[in-house]
Amino acid sequence: MNYDNQEPPQTIIIDIDENSSIGELLSKIHEITKIPTYSELNWDGNIEKISCRYYFKSGTEYEEYQMIRDLDQKICDFPKNGVNGELSLFIDGSVGLVN
Repeated sequence: MNYDNQEPPQTIIIDIDENSSIGELLSKIHEITKIPTYSELNWDGNIEKISCRYYFKSGTEYEEYQMIRDLDQKICDFPKNGVNGELSLFIDGSVGLVN
């Protein structure tokens, strides 16, 4: 879900071997949806590239998501807690700054 725009989540069906890495799946999602893999931030004359953060639905409650820390982890290792027993992912491309 895009909380800034209140857009409903997209359902994307991708034919991929579950022994593939979650990183391969996320690359395919980026390719299909055209979601940028990073945001550019101009900071003091320098351009910084800030990567998306990825989360998987870890439980059955609405906001039970955990960050994906290892993009080499196999898809089959992730729980299938989507509405219909599918893998549910959240891609966060936002940038937050603290001063």
